[in-house]
Amino acid sequence: MKKVFTSVLMIGFLSISMSALGKEKDFSLSFGKAEAETVKFEISNAKNVSVVIYNDFYGELFSETFEDYNSVSKSYNFKDLDSGIYYLVLESQQKIEKYKIKVDADKKVLIEKEPVSEIFKPEFLINGNMVTLQLSGVKNTAKISVTDFDDTVYYNATKSAMNGEIKLTFDLSKKTADSYIITVEENGRVFNKIIRVR
Repeated sequence: MKKVFTSVLMIGFLSISMSALGKEKDFSLSFGKAEAETVKFEISNAKNVSVVIYNDFYGELFSETFEDYNSVSKSYNFKDLDSGIYYLVLESQQKIEKYKIKVDADKKVLIEKEPVSEIFKPEFLINGNMVTLQLSGVKNTAKISVTDFDDTVYYNATKSAMNGEIKLTFDLSKKTADSYIITVEENGRVFNKIIRVR
């Protein structure tokens, strides 16, 4: 009985650990207290995350890339910038988040702590000629196609999301093409991935 209890406890612990690991797969952002002209924030799980601050008039003002950090704290000072609307954009291999920053005439910085937009990118897991496509954060449907450079269509379908997720696996044979293009169209955005079969 004790062994059964220990086994159940271990399985439960592993399930919780795997769930926590799955949720920490990509970055998360938290804002510190805005102090007059400065924006402060912390990025957790900052692995290959690029940070850009821009506005429509000046274009890109600041940019940085964080390669492999558990946690990064940053602050940007807006005192020399004109009043107006600026954007903080964070991009990783899995998603893009965009936040709105307003600098008023007194140089006070106001941050919208919820993203203006959040885009989840398709993930591709490649194992030999087997390619698994994973989409997260899908609101309704996504159109997915697989073609080659001669425009031969191997797959073309519109898939509905289940719980915001779509997962498909393709067996891409070298007998029919050396390279394939997987195209994902979702909510007006198009992502293309070229897969070279070895």
